[in-house]
Amino acid sequence: MRRSDKLRSAWEDWGRVDPLWAVLTDGERRGGWDLDRFFTTGLEAAGWALAHAEQLGRPADRRVALDFGCGVGRLTRALAPHFERTVGLDIAATMVDEARRLDAQRGASGAEFAVYEGDDLADWAGSVDFLVSLLVLQHVPSRDVIAGLLRAFVRALSPGGIAAVHLPSAVPPSSQGERRLRMKAGDRLRAAGLSARFLYRRGWEPEMLMNAIPYDAAVAILEGAGGEVLDVTESSIGDGVVNKIYFVAQS
Repeated sequence: MRRSDKLRSAWEDWGRVDPLWAVLTDGERRGGWDLDRFFTTGLEAAGWALAHAEQLGRPADRRVALDFGCGVGRLTRALAPHFERTVGLDIAATMVDEARRLDAQRGASGAEFAVYEGDDLADWAGSVDFLVSLLVLQHVPSRDVIAGLLRAFVRALSPGGIAAVHLPSAVPPSSQGERRLRMKAGDRLRAAGLSARFLYRRGWEPEMLMNAIPYDAAVAILEGAGGEVLDVTESSIGDGVVNKIYFVAQS
């Protein structure tokens, strides 16, 4: 199975077993996120990102917002009132279906949701005023693919647009190996045809990779694609992950 197919398959399973926790992995809420609190975190995160962009003088227009890796629409719904058109893209159809269901259930926001087919956002070139991708690229298995997406984000921006892109610059190497050993037996059972929901109730989880690109390399990729890094925020969490959010415009 190709890496891209394996990634899509894993996130299709996350959409089946615990989509909210997969989007926002708070240990205490595995299998039990409160919907109101979950979507409130989206309002907070999207509001912060948009306010920070405004401090940088962007976006110049409010026509199109794009939430890349939208999951169940946590950020997409929050952005929709601020733009003429807001679209959430996700690799997993199960996530997109759940995003549509929850959006209708909680009062249609006007957001659109679609499956990302791996087309490098070619249809969006030069049209996106505000692109947001938070807690997404870290789960992409290949640094080459992450780099390609960073370039695609820059190409997608309108002349006055801005992207807010989260990407860890450091992840402890041991964390992935330990998790893979723990889940390997469950992966074999899943491949043999047991349902994801059955296995999840017994402790198995679909694959959720953690990847990173060092700060200097990320900036070089963005600038090499014709982007200008306007600002970078940073936070570190206890397991050694160093998170950065890059605010990027076309140069």
